[in-house]
Amino acid sequence: MLRAQLSRLVEGTRLRLSDQNVWSGLGEEVVILDLASSSYLGLDDVAAAVWGALAEPRTVGELEALLSAGYEVDPAELSRDLRSFLTDLIDRGLVVLDEEDSQAIP
Repeated sequence: MLRAQLSRLVEGTRLRLSDQNVWSGLGEEVVILDLASSSYLGLDDVAAAVWGALAEPRTVGELEALLSAGYEVDPAELSRDLRSFLTDLIDRGLVVLDEEDSQAIP
């Protein structure tokens, strides 16, 4: 659906958690219930860190900086994997564009 547009998330694209889900932390992991589809999604510790950071709106660049400070990973690999993960969350309707102060996706 949106994957073609959102595969080009730019550094200034601001995202936030959708209001259509509930979630709970379980240790270092997170479990999400998508209220629209009644499906569950489990996140490992790294994905849970991204999810937790999105509790308040953040740009893709802010998320990259946060992860690079906490994990030893090649910056290009981090950027690619993060954008892929964010696109998947957007496609599932779990994360949405924060219309306020967000750069448009080209």
